[in-house]
Amino acid sequence: MTAHSEVQPMAASQTEDIYEYLTLLVKQAIRTYLEKEQIEFDIEQLPIDLRFSAQASFGDYSMPVMSWAGKKRLGRPPLPIAEALANILRTLNSSAIQEITVTKPAYINFRLNRPNIGKAIIERILEAGPDFGQNEIGIGTKVIVEHTAINSNKAAHVGHLRNSCIGDTVVRMLRSQGYTVEAENYIDDSGVQVADVVVGLNLLQQGKLELPGGNDMLPGETFDYYCSRIYVAVGKAYEEQPELKDLRRTILHAIEQGEEPTSGPDYPAQASDLSRQIVQAHLKTMSRLNISYDLLTWESAILHAGLWQHTFEMLRQRGLLEKPETGPAAGCWILPFGDGEAQNNEENERMQDKILVRSDGTATYTAKDIANQLWKFGLTDDPAIGVQFHYASWGIQHDGRKLWTMFTPQSKPGTANEKGDPKKFGHAKRVINVIDVRQSYTQQVVYESLRRLGYLEQADNSKHIGYEVVTLSRATAARLGIDTSDGREFYAMSGRKGIEIKADDLINTAIERMREVHKQTGKPDLPEETTAALAASAIRYFMVRFNLQQIITLDMDEAIRPSGDTGVYIQYAYARANSIQRRLQEEGYAIPEHLEVLPEQLEQSEWELLRHIDAYPRRLAEASEQLAPPLLASYAYDLAAHFTDFYEHTTAIVKETNEHVKAFRAILVVATIQAMNNVLRVMGFEPLERI
Repeated sequence: MTAHSEVQPMAASQTEDIYEYLTLLVKQAIRTYLEKEQIEFDIEQLPIDLRFSAQASFGDYSMPVMSWAGKKRLGRPPLPIAEALANILRTLNSSAIQEITVTKPAYINFRLNRPNIGKAIIERILEAGPDFGQNEIGIGTKVIVEHTAINSNKAAHVGHLRNSCIGDTVVRMLRSQGYTVEAENYIDDSGVQVADVVVGLNLLQQGKLELPGGNDMLPGETFDYYCSRIYVAVGKAYEEQPELKDLRRTILHAIEQGEEPTSGPDYPAQASDLSRQIVQAHLKTMSRLNISYDLLTWESAILHAGLWQHTFEMLRQRGLLEKPETGPAAGCWILPFGDGEAQNNEENERMQDKILVRSDGTATYTAKDIANQLWKFGLTDDPAIGVQFHYASWGIQHDGRKLWTMFTPQSKPGTANEKGDPKKFGHAKRVINVIDVRQSYTQQVVYESLRRLGYLEQADNSKHIGYEVVTLSRATAARLGIDTSDGREFYAMSGRKGIEIKADDLINTAIERMREVHKQTGKPDLPEETTAALAASAIRYFMVRFNLQQIITLDMDEAIRPSGDTGVYIQYAYARANSIQRRLQEEGYAIPEHLEVLPEQLEQSEWELLRHIDAYPRRLAEASEQLAPPLLASYAYDLAAHFTDFYEHTTAIVKETNEHVKAFRAILVVATIQAMNNVLRVMGFEPLERI
């Protein structure tokens, strides 16, 4: 029995892209070849490396088979293998393939029937519509993606935007693959940074602290910006009056305990009120970039519910903790991690990651992260832990998604009345934490802690997406008010020193710069909503398009360019496609729903555009599997570039005189609009039909 009877024409197999279709043919040919040669070998062990042909003279797709020739595989010379497979493939008589050739050293080349395949691609896209690119591989699997996670003590800054843009894009990618995704924003409302601002607020009330610019909120100043000024002022006050750190320790301990004092200031209440106002500001900032969440989790809730205490007891009872009496960790509870003593500053810093409870009894970030990780997997349902949280509706976000918040019976869920089912939250199969690379070691400690507690599956299903920091180019830093007289090429930021750019300032500057650049074109001013969407697209794209392990230098003029590898360029390409469609409709041309007659041949730019549209589901699946937003960003740019090439190298559709060509190109534009709309939405852009 030959494979010929199993093959369906590509046009009749609408769920397959070109790659999948050719792979199917190749596998059928391999089976026939192995049978003829009487070779017993698992074909799944043969790498099928289909790629765009290096030269147009070779064909459209090429596949090397040199690696199949080894003794541990087929044990035949590579060129004869390629020639034999090509002969078998030719007997399949696929209507999708025009020609199959072999070139040295051992490549099989496929030249395709471009009009027929182009028609099949277009029909597949238009039939799927908004679902084109969607996958069902993740159905039934819940994934938690924690991102943003800003200390609730001051305004969000530029570095936070990279975290949020990466995290939100990963959320959207995974949802496109059928996963149930819970996007969480972890609020560190009981740490040192929050305690510092509470210190500042109390010192201001006592008249013992002076803020640059005045002690009151400035005209137009938001609360998160005001707290940023307080935070910097407190840091300087500690340098001048080290004894103030005693007040910080008192406040930090009170916040962790969460108990209402019998006398004196109610520090936990102050911290709670501060955090809620700051979180509201953060949510508003992130909404400007089309970022939303499903659940707010609070560090204070983890502490006050006793989850950390139960986790600590589990670790201690199982002999996993030590309490040194001497050395830098004397009096602390530590999780032994690694071998030997600290030899340098880096090792000393890592030593801090092992400390779970400081000598003063307060828990470290690492400690609370371990407890939080247990909750995310639903492990706190274990009677040995027995900690339950409550959930209430926080409100409806800009995109209509309902936001929930975690709370304990002792805390106040705000004004919300609707309560959530505890089983609805947490209980994930996989957990992904988006945190910058400086926390990589801490994340290792967290996952290793789960492993040592016996939760091997959960440790294996814990994933850290690390990313490098954001710096500013000299021009952008100067535009945002940083002193650049030292002539450096880029400027890093430090919140403690007050050298940082707030996220809202960056967004506002991007919007203003978009207006300035557009005004230079002499065209009418853009609507406010369009300008804001373009600025958001520029920032989101810039934050995700680079390798995550690369320090990026943000240059505003570069990010908002309407040409090149930018989010603005991609939006302009999408708007241009919509403009062509509108022009055709205005001319009274009825774009066909189906193609009855095909052009005799396709222009190279048409074919390249079709191939890249066709690849979207596979490229999205690959980016999602690898949790790699840069791969999706690269695809989005390539798609926009190929559409631009099509636009610039073919006759304007409205002027095309060949009716078959006109119909094909018109419906190709419609398919491009659908594909671009789909990818833009996964990227978190608001697709702009007009600019």
